Amino acid sequence: MVKISKIMYAQELIDKAFSRARKIRNRDKKKKTIDKISTVRNIISNSLKKYVRAFPDIYNIHPFYNELFDILIGMYKLDRAISSLEWADKKVNDIARRGIKEAKKSKDYKKIIRMVYGRISSVIYEIDDALKFLEDAKNKIQDVQFIDVNLPTVIIAGYPNVGKSSLLKILSSATPEIAPYPFTTKGLVVGHFYIEKKYDKIKVQVAEAPGLLDREYTERNDIEKQGIAALRYLPDVIVFLIDASYIGYPIESQEKLLQEIKKNFKADVIVVENKIDVSGGKTNYMKISCKTGEGIDELKNKIIEKLKI
Repeated sequence: MVKISKIMYAQELIDKAFSRARKIRNRDKKKKTIDKISTVRNIISNSLKKYVRAFPDIYNIHPFYNELFDILIGMYKLDRAISSLEWADKKVNDIARRGIKEAKKSKDYKKIIRMVYGRISSVIYEIDDALKFLEDAKNKIQDVQFIDVNLPTVIIAGYPNVGKSSLLKILSSATPEIAPYPFTTKGLVVGHFYIEKKYDKIKVQVAEAPGLLDREYTERNDIEKQGIAALRYLPDVIVFLIDASYIGYPIESQEKLLQEIKKNFKADVIVVENKIDVSGGKTNYMKISCKTGEGIDELKNKIIEKLKI
């Protein structure tokens, strides 16, 4: 969703700047020294500024993304890393400015170059951990599947392995991984379908929340916390799937999670018993089978009715 170019680590950044400076040719030693210092400063300063500019927008985004990025990378750590780069940029410019000033009144150009290069290198090595953190953060942010917070949104929730991925695939354009074991979904998976209304097509977003277990928030892993963030901020409708086939988790645990979701989130909840081709239908909830297609049309109609589009 966010396009950020590769962030170079300290050694890479220093090598790039010094290599470019070595290519400068000028018979005037004073001008050559000043040009070398300016080149090193410009390459490093411009790179640091570019890295800093790549991230600030996430501080002004929808609360869902703010919470999601906090789960994935830690917003406080991100703020500290960005502050480190801003500090380094200021220090590099100060060192270069003093070096250029010295070069204008002294003829010991080699000593000035060594001094400036050494001090700038020390500053950049000092922020190497911040650069590495930002490169890792960049990769995690770019792996997030884009969710349009302005679209009508349906979240499919429930315990692991109750058929959420199968239902998402049926309802939308998404192609989630489907496997007969828990926690197949490692993050939010998003698809879409369209509701035709007169001469218009209304785009509806469907997202599968990672499987949730009935436990305290502090005990949840990062995958589950992404699901909680989605349920907190995104849905107009929640489709909660229950598996009553007794192959997976106890239905009592699933019911307890359902009550927690109804209590803590504002969206309308449609409760659906899935896998009725196996269970035969054990509850009083709406019944479907993602395997046979039974009840799917009725569920779609119920979703559209709840969306009030």
